[in-house]
Amino acid sequence: MQEYHRNAAEAIAAAVFPTDSRGLGACRGLLPGDAYARAATAIAGRPPSRAMLLTGFPVGGIGETDGPPGAMAVGQTLAALGWDVVTVACDTTVPVVDALLADIGRVIAAPSTERGAQATWEALRREYAPELVVAIERPGATADGRRLTMRGEDITGIAAALDSLMRAPLSVAVGDGGNEIGMGAIAPYLQAKGLIPGVSVTRADHLLLAEVSNWGAYGLVAMLDIVTGRDTLPAAAAEARWIERLVAAGAVDGMTRSNIAMVDGHSLEVNAQMLASLREIVVRYR
Repeated sequence: MQEYHRNAAEAIAAAVFPTDSRGLGACRGLLPGDAYARAATAIAGRPPSRAMLLTGFPVGGIGETDGPPGAMAVGQTLAALGWDVVTVACDTTVPVVDALLADIGRVIAAPSTERGAQATWEALRREYAPELVVAIERPGATADGRRLTMRGEDITGIAAALDSLMRAPLSVAVGDGGNEIGMGAIAPYLQAKGLIPGVSVTRADHLLLAEVSNWGAYGLVAMLDIVTGRDTLPAAAAEARWIERLVAAGAVDGMTRSNIAMVDGHSLEVNAQMLASLREIVVRYR
């Protein structure tokens, strides 16, 4: 890997943890320092085929604003690279996810009930045969098969079990709390520290951490732009429109559980600052 890719990845990993409000930043040392570069080069080095995005986290019986914007950004970048993109959410969150992700491809609603869950993901895997699966802020299974929120609420019955879709030839996961798909790589540490009540044990080939999952997804896009020489990182105005569309569809802020244009308690202005920071890194290293 080129040295400037490694340096860019380290800069991105630092940028997406401006304050580490949830304490997950301590886990960065458990992952490769160039994790963002490894994920981006793995994607860029694979011939474009079918890519599947997993997103949508149930909060208050609907989806939250964290996840779909990040998936939108990654999906647009993958489409620009020649990938055919589909998105899978659960029937609880699909009204919110579809309001945005339908712009780049089909959005599939997986049933949230446990009955037939295995048949569902097997059917999805057979029909779509994704070469790449990217999970962004999607509930992951705990050691006992449940899915929990950061507050310890059991959402197993309203959050479809999509973990097995990560068995694609290449999988990437983005999370910000420890209960999302992909956290298996750091699950022992999270469990030992007792940081959250519902640690996900599902693994991904590449795990990317961020203070906000959308920010981690934007970090992946920034790294892909550096690796491929493209310019696909969304502008702040575009992201603001995405969030406003989600809110219009009923999405809530994951922290306040209010139907407002915020993401994990962060205003549109704070999110804009994050995108500006990432764009500076892209300009510096591309």
